[in-house]
Amino acid sequence: MKSTVIICLISLFLTSCIVKTEVDTIIHNATVYTVNGEFNIYEALAIDSGIIVAVGPEHEIMNAYQSAQTIDAKGRPIYPGFIDAHSHFLGYGLQLQRLNLVGTKSFEEVLDRVQQFIKDHDDEWITGRGWDQNDWEVKEFPSNVALDSLFPDRKIVLKRIDGHAILATSNVFELAGINDQSTVPGGRYLLNKKGLLQGIAIDEGMTAIKDVIPEPSLEQKNRALIDAEKQCFEVGLTTVTDAGLDQYEINLISAMQSDGELKMREYAMYSAADSILDRVNELPLKTDRLNASSIKVYADGALGSRGAALLEDYTDDHGNSGLIITPADSVYKWAQVCKLNDFQFNVHCIGDRANRIVLEAMSKTLGGTNDRRWRIEHAQVMNDADLSTFGEFNILPSMQPTHATSDMYWAEERLGEERMKYAYAMKTLKNQNGLIALGTDFPVEDISPIKTYYASVARKDSEGYPDGGFKMTEGLTREETLKGITIWAAIASFEDENRGSIEVGKFADLVLLDRDIMTCEEDDILSTEILQTWNGGELVYEK
Repeated sequence: MKSTVIICLISLFLTSCIVKTEVDTIIHNATVYTVNGEFNIYEALAIDSGIIVAVGPEHEIMNAYQSAQTIDAKGRPIYPGFIDAHSHFLGYGLQLQRLNLVGTKSFEEVLDRVQQFIKDHDDEWITGRGWDQNDWEVKEFPSNVALDSLFPDRKIVLKRIDGHAILATSNVFELAGINDQSTVPGGRYLLNKKGLLQGIAIDEGMTAIKDVIPEPSLEQKNRALIDAEKQCFEVGLTTVTDAGLDQYEINLISAMQSDGELKMREYAMYSAADSILDRVNELPLKTDRLNASSIKVYADGALGSRGAALLEDYTDDHGNSGLIITPADSVYKWAQVCKLNDFQFNVHCIGDRANRIVLEAMSKTLGGTNDRRWRIEHAQVMNDADLSTFGEFNILPSMQPTHATSDMYWAEERLGEERMKYAYAMKTLKNQNGLIALGTDFPVEDISPIKTYYASVARKDSEGYPDGGFKMTEGLTREETLKGITIWAAIASFEDENRGSIEVGKFADLVLLDRDIMTCEEDDILSTEILQTWNGGELVYEK
């Protein structure tokens, strides 16, 4: 009897010594992909004040912590919140207010959508985006003759899907002061067979047109950012990159985040403009939700509009080798500005000529091994001789897997067999520094990181084409791809200390899926549903 009493007293004493720590949230019975250095997989995590305070085996977390909000994940997978390493967040939100031409299969369908849009909008200006002549049976740039005839009282500006070409009515060209004799460095105005303006402006040719389009109001930009955030949370994004904004727009985002109107974390790039040269040291902004300490330059145009700058002429357009938007001396100037002011330098490069110019400028400015994490955005068409420059000078590739699966139908017609060897070369470029940042370039592509994941792993379109995948030697593994949309994207924006993996001390940015994209059948990846998105420990989306 005495021994029984002693045992009970000891048991009571030991039980009273186990004091569980109170936290805001516990998620357990999960498959938690930490994406840490060891790529550990655990079963539970604890969150407090928006920060991950513990992650580990089920019994360890449940024995050490307690919470009024304890969530059973029912064995489903949890990943770090997805990061889009290259997008146009504000532009996407504004596009939600405009005419959507994505998926049109002919110019006639474009005209139909314009007609339908006008029925519900009596504005003088009609703007839209998303047409792609490469998806039409007649794969030629359209003219504005039909637009002029059908809608004489409207000013219509329709951007190509990649944002590097505009179709506009004649009254817009006239307002912009453009005629059939006009020329512009780094741009082009297409002429018809009679030598008259066709209605198409490419790359820098678009600038004069953009200048006459009424600027969106503050209210429209506010609404755009809120709408874009909602859409991004629904697909599991917790951090986005906005690849090119002016100071006013970045300040607007910062203010909305401070006021609690905007929760999305952003890595924002300042668009290179001479107006910021005298005040570069005033520009850096760094908070828990915003990192604006980089400058974005456009070296060339896009492949789809034949504006990408190539070392040799386009295979399907002899005499045209593309457009250099920012000349080599200006690229050097901005590289020096960034180095002297400790800014990241991020440059849009599609063609092999643009990539060579920028890599030469970066390498000469950097001078050797470094941790400045300067980035080549897109790096779509490379020359074999330039690949090693990435590794030698620690220059990071920022690429978009769905660009490859969108372009694969016609890319070889543009480039020829030889240049295709080092086009969309994700694996080759990843191997240079051991990492690659992945994104979408939305609204050029769909915002879904699941589609990014599928395109990277399977190298197929949403219909499963082609059998065996497109250039599979350049595809990434599932683990590499997950890193590309989480920790590697965070590293590429100097945010790896507080996001990109599920580790103690980092923001509780998480996504819960209905299936494990690391192990499910490849054909099932695109059917994946986002069940929950967490941003700083707050549930911001639930299906």
